[in-house]
Amino acid sequence: MMVNNTTELFASLTPEEIALSNELQQIIIQEIETSGGMIKFSRYMELALYYPRLGYYSNPLFKFGAKGDFITAPLISNVFGYLLSRQISELFAFGTAANILEFGAGNGKLAVDILSSLGDSIDHYYIIELSANLIAWQKETIANKVPHLVDKVRWLSDIPDGFNGVILANEVLDAQPCELISYRDGLAYGLGVAYTNSKLVYQDYPLNNQDIVNTNSVPQLDYHDYVTEVHIANQLFMRTLANKLATGAILLIDYGVSENEYYHPHKARGTLRGFFRQHVIDDVLIYPGLMDITCSVNWSMIARTAIDNDLDFIGYTNQGGFLINCGLDDVMRELQVQLPEGQYLQISNQVNKLISHNEMGELFKVCGFSKNLPQDSWCGFTNFDRSYAL
Repeated sequence: MMVNNTTELFASLTPEEIALSNELQQIIIQEIETSGGMIKFSRYMELALYYPRLGYYSNPLFKFGAKGDFITAPLISNVFGYLLSRQISELFAFGTAANILEFGAGNGKLAVDILSSLGDSIDHYYIIELSANLIAWQKETIANKVPHLVDKVRWLSDIPDGFNGVILANEVLDAQPCELISYRDGLAYGLGVAYTNSKLVYQDYPLNNQDIVNTNSVPQLDYHDYVTEVHIANQLFMRTLANKLATGAILLIDYGVSENEYYHPHKARGTLRGFFRQHVIDDVLIYPGLMDITCSVNWSMIARTAIDNDLDFIGYTNQGGFLINCGLDDVMRELQVQLPEGQYLQISNQVNKLISHNEMGELFKVCGFSKNLPQDSWCGFTNFDRSYAL
């Protein structure tokens, strides 16, 4: 649900939440002042999401599930992790080492489901997580759910050089800081964040090589009154993965579209939005630290960057198609025989959210890449190919 008037929604904030947000806002304002009156939007997003102790992903406020701000696929059903494990198991058989590296493991639910499914066939399960609070949560979840597999799990601060295994990133790309670009009469301007009249506001700035690391990332659009995002952090992330991976596979899962759709004339306000208590917020400059800030993935740019950095493109499909390709129908038939009717119907409803075109099935996409693997056909991309759209 999109919310334009947030007064009522934020009226129930606790004193703790207000104090946290105010403290973070003062830090942002101070950086704006020391930076000459403005910071790039990517820096604002980085501070709002990842500033130690106060940023959205760094603070201890509850975030996940129906009582939080958003729901991820692993939280809906463990069928998601089980089917993803089928794809990972196949990749192990293709010759990659039995190592998994997950970026941004949230509350640890997906790691638990994969560990439960693959068990001793995994040598190591690595997690890269920026938030100390989330690391503690992940450790608790894993210790409670799969205590016999705890010794396989390691937390890292960075992907090791020469990694051999499967790299997994579920809803990671959308949370990486982006730049905002504004178009007027075919000219592009950067949109930064300033502090004016006691509030955080957007402010134009001219684009040049110092403002944008790679100006080729800025699309040439002959639009007027048009705002969109440029994903330089996504590009750097893909280059890093390509450079660090020696042998293995990369599986990326996130909401997004192809470049033609991303920069369509009708998307005049871009895809940037906030999530707070199951509501979509259009003004992401209010209450920093209390809402998730996200934007859709430009999958064409992801594929192009990967290929340019010597990764092999394997496939691109929607989440519903990927899960069906991984054997969803067989799993549901088995569950129908094994479970009481009520329990089976509950799981069916959960799975419907994962695969329905009206839910996550079409909104979310899955993209696969490999390096130095002999096999270029994965079960998850057997049918429902969408690569023609990239």
